[in-house]
Amino acid sequence: MALFGSARDASLLRHINRELIYNLIDTEIAFYKLSLDDTQANMYDEADNKIYYAPMRFNCIIQKDEKSYTGDDSGYDSTRSAVFAFHRPELKDNSVVIEEGDIIEWDNEFYEIDGVGASQYWRGVNPDTDLGSNLTGGKNITGDDEIREEFGQSISVVCQAHVTRRNRLNIQEVRSGVNRPNSIPKNL
Repeated sequence: MALFGSARDASLLRHINRELIYNLIDTEIAFYKLSLDDTQANMYDEADNKIYYAPMRFNCIIQKDEKSYTGDDSGYDSTRSAVFAFHRPELKDNSVVIEEGDIIEWDNEFYEIDGVGASQYWRGVNPDTDLGSNLTGGKNITGDDEIREEFGQSISVVCQAHVTRRNRLNIQEVRSGVNRPNSIPKNL
C-alpha cells in the first residue's frame, strides 16, 4: 500500500487545484453543449442547423496557439487551435460531459472541440480500472484481493479545439438589419 496518495491526499490536491483555477488564474469560458435531440439531421446524418443548450460558465486553463494564415485562389483564411484543461471534479459536480462537437466561447472566438482526453490521474492510477471491480472479478489489476478504492483520482479533462465560424453555429445573430415580414419600404 502506498504511503502517499490516499483519499486525504487526493482531497488536498483537489482543493489546491480548485483554488488555483478559480481564485488565481480565473479564466472563464462559456461552454455550449450540443443538443442532439433538437438538432435535425439530413439523410447523410449531417446537421446544417445545430442547436445548443444555454451556455454554462466554467474556469479552465487555456493554451492558445498563434493564428496561421492560408491563401488560395478564393482568398485568405485564418485558423487557430487551442487546448482547454478543465478541473474534472467541477465538471462532475455540474453533471457535464464534454464531447466532440461542443462549443467553447473565449476571447471573442468560438472553438469547436475536436478531441477530449481524460487520462491524467492522481498517482497514475485510474480509479475506474485499477480497483477491485466487477470488470476484474473483484480483484485489482495485479490479481490481489487488496482493496485500493481510496487510491487514484481522475484530475482533469483536456480538450483540443479549433476556431470555427460564427455563422455556422446559430448561437449569435451574425447578420442584422430590419427585415419585417410583409413590410413595404417607406420610399415606395
